[in-house]
Amino acid sequence: MELLASCWLAIVATAAAVWFYGALAWMALPHHKKDFKQLPDDKKVMDFVRSLNIEPGVYGYPNMHCDGENREKMKQIWETGPMGMLTLWKKPNMGVNMALTFLVNLAASFLIAYVGVAAGFVRGEAFAKVFQVLATVGILTYSVASLPNAIWFQANKRAVVSCLIDGVMMGLITGAMMGWLWPKSV
Repeated sequence: MELLASCWLAIVATAAAVWFYGALAWMALPHHKKDFKQLPDDKKVMDFVRSLNIEPGVYGYPNMHCDGENREKMKQIWETGPMGMLTLWKKPNMGVNMALTFLVNLAASFLIAYVGVAAGFVRGEAFAKVFQVLATVGILTYSVASLPNAIWFQANKRAVVSCLIDGVMMGLITGAMMGWLWPKSV
């Protein structure tokens, strides 16, 4: 535990570097520009949704909660469609969202450093070894977790690839930062 406590600089710096890359990826780099398809008449859709006065949340349509009596009806709806999800946001608070994203990165960096300690890394561990193991854990952390949602909710393939690219980059940044700042020998 003492070694993990001495990883605080690596943990915080890694979280900050990953956060910075994420902000850069979404605000400046071009690979996320076409992640979301445009509706043919988004004003018409927005006006319709606004007229329903729905609270922010995630909605699935049609409502798939059915009892035995409605199974045939639901089967027909499945066949004819459309079906999907509608996510309504409240007005985003960029500062809060950025802070929460940093906290997620901080938690991930802490757990990744813990893996290094649990793997038996010692003070002064070679950069290459720390990089190899913790970059791999970082890639898994930032890439793989989103794939089941992408599969089940039919994410745009381009968006999936963009997020995988980001996950690999974030993992490599994690490995590099942890390797560079891993506690040195006393």
